[in-house]
Order: sequence, then C-alpha cells, then structure tokens
Amino acid sequence: MRKYLCLLPLLLWGFAAQAQGNALAAFNQQQTQTLKTGMLVLGGWAILNIVIGSFKLTKASRSKKFYFQMNLYWNIVNLCIAAAALYSLFVPAAASQTLAHSLYQHEWYKKILYLNVGLDIAYILLGAYLKERARNSPKTEQLLGWGQAIVLQGWFLLLLDGFLVLLLESGADQLLRLVPPL
Repeated sequence: MRKYLCLLPLLLWGFAAQAQGNALAAFNQQQTQTLKTGMLVLGGWAILNIVIGSFKLTKASRSKKFYFQMNLYWNIVNLCIAAAALYSLFVPAAASQTLAHSLYQHEWYKKILYLNVGLDIAYILLGAYLKERARNSPKTEQLLGWGQAIVLQGWFLLLLDGFLVLLLESGADQLLRLVPPL
C-alpha cells in the first residue's frame, strides 16, 4: 500500500496537467473562433462593398464615382487580408499548442490588432485630410470621393479592430491563470 501512496502525487499532478491542457485548448479554440468571426465579418464587409460599389460605380458621377472606386480598391485588399487570415487560422490545431506557444500567439494577435487600430486612426485622418485638400485642388471631385471612402473604411476597421482587441483582452486573464506561479 505504501508503495502506491508515492504514486498519488503523480496521479494528482497528471489530473491537474490534463485540466490545464483542457482549459488551454478551450482558450485557444475560443480565441481562434473570435478571430475567425472577425475575419468573416471583414470578408463579408469587403464582398458587400465590392458588389454594391461595382454596381454603383457604373451609374455614379462626380465625387461619387471616385468614392465607389476607392471602396472597390480598398475592399479588394480587405478581402485578400481576410482570406489570408482565415487560411492561417484554419491550419493549426488548437488542442496541440503548448502554453508557451499560446501565450506568444495571444500577444502577437494583440500586437497586430493594436497596430491596426493605429492604422485605422491614420486612415480616418488621411481621409479627412483628402476631404480638406479637395477644397483648394483642381482634383476636387477625386480627392473628395477618395477622402469620404477612406474615412468610411477607417471607421469600420476601427470598430472591428477595437471590438476584436476588447474580446482578446477580456480573455487574457483566462490564459494568464494557466501560467504557474514563480
């Protein structure tokens, strides 16, 4: 009986490790699902803008022509970004990641999203600048249309990226609880 008692700590440690592994897999799955949903929203927004913008572009004139033109170009890039991100999110298996890799990946996703938030603000400012510049330019219609489109896209991306940051930040404590104390 005594020789089996020494196995009890190993057995309890094994159950704790399995529980940590299950919690880690659940966290990774939730994070991946959040990012997939965000990229599906981005892809849906891009497709909607491409379809509607292409139709409207054929009938638009003046600054609206340039507005729909910029939306079309912008959302082709958005669609490519969403497709590439979705492809990368479908490849790794969430259950097979280590805690160290999960921590690294979580921080990397947050850094990318914070960078995107900064870029989104820059897009809004660039669009506002183009709209202001349109007042005293021979390319008034073009700058006004492009500025309006960039402001719209910047605000959408700011909302999307901000929401994704909030979701990832709110789940961070769940991941940090899995880190053993020093």
